[in-house]
Amino acid sequence: MPHHFSRHSPRPLAALLLILTLPAALVAQTILVQPYVQPGNGSTLTSNDVKVIAWLTDQKLGKFTVEFGPKDAPARTIQPERTALDFKAAKSFRPFTAKPEAATPTIPTPATDAAKERYPTIAEREQHYFKYWATLPALPFDTDITYRVLLGTNVIRAGTFPTRASPTQPIRFVMVGDLAQGKSSQNAIAWQISQVKPHFLVALGDIVYPSGRVNQYLNHFWPTYNQPTTAGPKTGAPLMASIPFYPALGNHDAESAKLPDTPDAFGAYHFFFPPQNGPGPGPWNTPLGKDPATTNTFLLTARASYPHLGFYSFDNGPAHFLILDSAKYVPYENPRLLDWIERDLRATKAPWKFVCFHVPAFEATKNHYTEQRMRLLHPLFERTGVDIVWAGHVHNYQRSHPLRFRPTTPKPTSAGLVNGDFNLDPVFDGVTHTRAHGIIHMVCGGGGASLYAGGPEKNAAEFAKKYGPNNWASFTARFFDKKHSFAVVDLTPARLQLRALDLDGTEVDRAVITKP
Repeated sequence: MPHHFSRHSPRPLAALLLILTLPAALVAQTILVQPYVQPGNGSTLTSNDVKVIAWLTDQKLGKFTVEFGPKDAPARTIQPERTALDFKAAKSFRPFTAKPEAATPTIPTPATDAAKERYPTIAEREQHYFKYWATLPALPFDTDITYRVLLGTNVIRAGTFPTRASPTQPIRFVMVGDLAQGKSSQNAIAWQISQVKPHFLVALGDIVYPSGRVNQYLNHFWPTYNQPTTAGPKTGAPLMASIPFYPALGNHDAESAKLPDTPDAFGAYHFFFPPQNGPGPGPWNTPLGKDPATTNTFLLTARASYPHLGFYSFDNGPAHFLILDSAKYVPYENPRLLDWIERDLRATKAPWKFVCFHVPAFEATKNHYTEQRMRLLHPLFERTGVDIVWAGHVHNYQRSHPLRFRPTTPKPTSAGLVNGDFNLDPVFDGVTHTRAHGIIHMVCGGGGASLYAGGPEKNAAEFAKKYGPNNWASFTARFFDKKHSFAVVDLTPARLQLRALDLDGTEVDRAVITKP
């Protein structure tokens, strides 16, 4: 492990977690989603940290308490809040029927595109739950916090999580997208993530397939990342008991199932508790449909997660992370939204700046290649000092050369293209030349969904001919599509080490970036 990473490095999962199966006669409620850690409304590093512990049960009443505090300090006790989630069965729901998103007359969409995927079938039924959450305030930075969730006197879950790091301290984090499709690959990825022991994880969109519904979380997501029967490469790992997940919205999260026809749509808003420092209500928010009763019910149960899950930022250690929604409904020409993005990136004093969203601006496969709208933000990212842009959506791993890009059109063409002038860094290699001149673009979409094959070695000549030098350039430094994968980063104020690991734990990419 690189130097300096002793600061609250998470302990082995077996030592962190106490998960007890209680006799039915002793438990008033059935725990459907075991307690998990969420970031909560913590963004800057100016005072102290906050976290949220959340869980889901059936609708039988029970008395819960949460005990928490630093390991050797007296525990504090807090009572959770509770809301009921009641969803009628969906009306004639068909699993993901969107048209191929990257199809053009010149580049046919490969058979692995989302529209041709097949997903495990979940029976339609009414759903009735209690969602509980406890906000743990005034947590010191750089500290391991232990917690216990009790139902009466019975411990439901006990664990430990790290608070955010102060600006000079090192951090380790994971970037991965396109996660839960109900396939064995996601279990292997979750297990490998548990082995590198990150302090937190950024989920780069398409968290649950096919359409981000609450019932799909219960069937495809929680069994892998929060409550596998046993931890292992075939079953997953209880990551969320000790590792905060920061989500970015993807098209399968917010553009597939809709209200009111699918009452349990937008499951991410029900399960995740992000920082609340975004641009607030506006035309960039996820559309909730035109039925007032359904909308009001959703807002009451989602609470502060809507609309904040779409846009937020946070500092951790020497880095600033900006999370954006790259959905088609977001009007990125809106001056208020652009102003908020620029002010957010300029306000931080962190030496490293990362922007995270779902749909990549630059990638080298035929899948989704023409979805280039996010390229329009590149000049803003350059002038505000962004180091890396992280994305998912394309189900493989890609790392670009450091690049600068100037769009030559104010909006995408009818085919989705954004042309412009490229300037690639010819010196940076991540080994001996580690100062990057330009922004590195990452695609980390190999978290579990069906892989997309075929990269620049296959497509470069065709792309160059069909799209020309103002749209395609040899910007890919590393491409991996053979197995599912994720990225893990070790970061200090002056040094970033990136590694990509596949589902077997094999390293498939490594690069170092340094600052003066």
